Amino acid sequence: MKLTDKQQSVFGELRKIGRENAYHYRGVTPHLHQDDCARLAKGDQACVFGMGGLTYQVGHRLGVAAPSVLSIFKALRQKGLVIREESYPDYQRARYWWPVGLAAELSAELLPASEVTP
Repeated sequence: MKLTDKQQSVFGELRKIGRENAYHYRGVTPHLHQDDCARLAKGDQACVFGMGGLTYQVGHRLGVAAPSVLSIFKALRQKGLVIREESYPDYQRARYWWPVGLAAELSAELLPASEVTP
């Protein structure tokens, strides 16, 4: 799928944030890391809230205004590449975003094969 340079950079940064969040507690607070791993095993939707990236967070890292990042997230969502937090559907701006497929990728890295669900 063809992405613009801006879309690619926003998508890449969101993937970095999700990866960092999944590894965040590893070795420091094993209980919290196990909680995150359990969420990864459940799939993308279970990871969005809390482990996903925030619009302003991605914008700050890339030096891009949050409204611009939000419009890019919406375009990526239409392409099926990201999902948004759906806990508060009336909230105009989603609080968290997550790349589709990242949970499975991280599960394969962080969990024993017996714990990964297809």
